[in-house]
Amino acid sequence: MPVSTIMLEASHGIERTLVLGDETELMPALPLGDVLAEELDIDVPYGSLVVIQAAGAWDAAPEAVSYRIGSVVGEALVGVVERGGFALDVETRALFAMAASYARLAEGTEFRHLGLSPERFRAGLGASLGAYWSGARSSRTETSGMFVSPDFLSDSRLHAYLASCDAGFVPPRAVPASLMCFSGGLRAHDAWLEEAEGAVTAHLAREERRAAQVLSRDR
Repeated sequence: MPVSTIMLEASHGIERTLVLGDETELMPALPLGDVLAEELDIDVPYGSLVVIQAAGAWDAAPEAVSYRIGSVVGEALVGVVERGGFALDVETRALFAMAASYARLAEGTEFRHLGLSPERFRAGLGASLGAYWSGARSSRTETSGMFVSPDFLSDSRLHAYLASCDAGFVPPRAVPASLMCFSGGLRAHDAWLEEAEGAVTAHLAREERRAAQVLSRDR
């Protein structure tokens, strides 16, 4: 994600990755960015994402780091949906589409050259999305088994489960990696959120028009 990111570790009290905008208010008129700058003397650029994980989360083998990156991306995507920028009837499809785009991005040669394992990245992505979609407290308490495989997004069991939770859910047919790939360098978190919401909304609208055209031809 082309957003300035601050990585923090907590010695206790963290069960799952937290991904917060620097403007998140811990108390009225007391944003997270100001607290970090004042209490920890950390420079927090405006519009940053703050990622908080358990201590030692990044002191691991490369494949474990790939998993962590996937979980961070998953939490960030959940944050996009929870912001309320999508209509309720497309929230599930929007989150699925964003996840599918990042899953394809992870296959790119540029990420492989950086040492990213696409399989472990997708597994971490599934851990975050599984906790959200199932309502579990964390990935460790999500026991359905639908989100364990790196190919969880293509699992028919997941599609059926999401359709049972959201009658309007239909898996997007072809999500390009470019859906969540924005040019122009770093931008503020709010700007990235608006860009992501606009791109995904437009993509889902195109999918709906194509589906309507197919249905019309078949009649």
